[in-house]
Amino acid sequence: MSNPLNFYVIYLIFAIIVSTFINLYAWRNPQTRGSRAFMAASVISITWLLGDVVCRLSTTMAGKWAGEEIRYLGIVLLPVSLLVFTFQYCGKHIGRRKLALLLVVPCATWLTMVTNSWHQLFFRSIEFRFDDLPKVEYGPYFWFVHLPYCYGVMLTVLGTILMEFSRASRNYRKQILLLFVSFSIPLVVNVIGVFKLFGDVSYTPLSIPIFFSVVAYAVFRYQFLGSNPIGYEAVFQTIRDGVLILDQRDVIRDINPAAAKGLAKDPVEVIGLHVREAFGPWPSAIELYEKNPRTLGEIEVTLFGKTRFLAIDSTPMHNRGGHLKGRIITIRDITDRYQYLLSLESLAFHDPLTRVANRRKFQEEVERAIEKAQETGDGFALLYIDLNRFKAVNDTLGHETGDELLKYVAARLASVLRKPDTVARLGGDEFGLLLNKCDAHGVEIVVERLLDNVQRPFQVGAHTLVADLSIGAAFYPEDGKNLTELLRVADVAMYRAKQNGGGLALLTTKIEEVVRMPM
Repeated sequence: MSNPLNFYVIYLIFAIIVSTFINLYAWRNPQTRGSRAFMAASVISITWLLGDVVCRLSTTMAGKWAGEEIRYLGIVLLPVSLLVFTFQYCGKHIGRRKLALLLVVPCATWLTMVTNSWHQLFFRSIEFRFDDLPKVEYGPYFWFVHLPYCYGVMLTVLGTILMEFSRASRNYRKQILLLFVSFSIPLVVNVIGVFKLFGDVSYTPLSIPIFFSVVAYAVFRYQFLGSNPIGYEAVFQTIRDGVLILDQRDVIRDINPAAAKGLAKDPVEVIGLHVREAFGPWPSAIELYEKNPRTLGEIEVTLFGKTRFLAIDSTPMHNRGGHLKGRIITIRDITDRYQYLLSLESLAFHDPLTRVANRRKFQEEVERAIEKAQETGDGFALLYIDLNRFKAVNDTLGHETGDELLKYVAARLASVLRKPDTVARLGGDEFGLLLNKCDAHGVEIVVERLLDNVQRPFQVGAHTLVADLSIGAAFYPEDGKNLTELLRVADVAMYRAKQNGGGLALLTTKIEEVVRMPM
């Protein structure tokens, strides 16, 4: 039959080895919040176990007492170290002053223990045994100071973990539960030993290896100390951006409230769905996912009854071996930025007076129309418009009246165009119109509508004015291969129309006479 002493010593040495490996793991993951505090708690536990080993192996009273001093140094410091780790891991700060106050009782306890022979406040009696820990009867300091303090600290630790467990998402609850179980083991076993519920045996040292075994399982199975699930849980829950965590099959494993609110669903309704199903309220997002699921992009959606612009990004997650284990989808509302860019674009591409396109924008649209025409074979028309006798308006009624007249004319020109077409102010009282997929007959119809619309009187302040237009037309590709050539033809045609009293002129056909509208 094996010696029980050897079994206990081997058992404790095994616990020391396990805790040492966990310490190395924590040292290699310094980015985890609380990793240094966890290392301190592990070292303190090792101190406790070493003291126990020394006490069991020593054959003299002096050696056993030295082992007790080492053992109790670990016993009094362990609850505080676990509290510091728990608070740091949960994102709560403990300053140096608070830490110093927390250590007052443990330091006083250890000093009371090592000086017990002077006052017997910690131990009323102590009996050293050859093959076991000393048999002791505890004194008043132990019952009324040390024990309540240690139990109070450990209950605070467990309460803090329970609070975080209730707030944590499903993805991290197993990890937090293992943390709770591992910290509960020494406390429960200590209560059994201190109050002698199963005989006069100290079970607490025997629970330490179990404690470290559970922690080791959490470390290597659930990446405990490899991430900050609790510490970042508050960020995950309160961040304004939507966040979805996907596995390798793009199934949603976690979602924060912001994303769930945008999808008009409860988080529990979304978890477990494929991301394509979750994006059901946003057809444009599904289309984006079908085209490029790994990068996604920007979409326009109706959110809470308003049109919003969202940027959806995908970030891959890899394990230590470099294999893809999932992705993080972030959804950011970029409506304000989008509108700001639109305002900048408006300033860059629109005439500040009339709010129609400027010459630069007109050039881009014509170049785009040329590219499209080359692909489809469809031509387009370009109109060059001049406001007759506009200088007389400025000279007689003033520039402010002239500016108001330009605004009215621009608005009426824009009102008769189709959505793909473009009206631009090219300078002064000259405007350009781009008419997509339009031939000579179509131009005549558009011009008739333009003149009919513009000939209605304008009320500008106290003055009633009627606009008179001269219009020249050019066609792609018959009259030119680029904007410069097209404008040259349209400009010549416009002057021909002006010479004939206004209306429309086409260089490729006879001049069309249109009813002249005096200003």
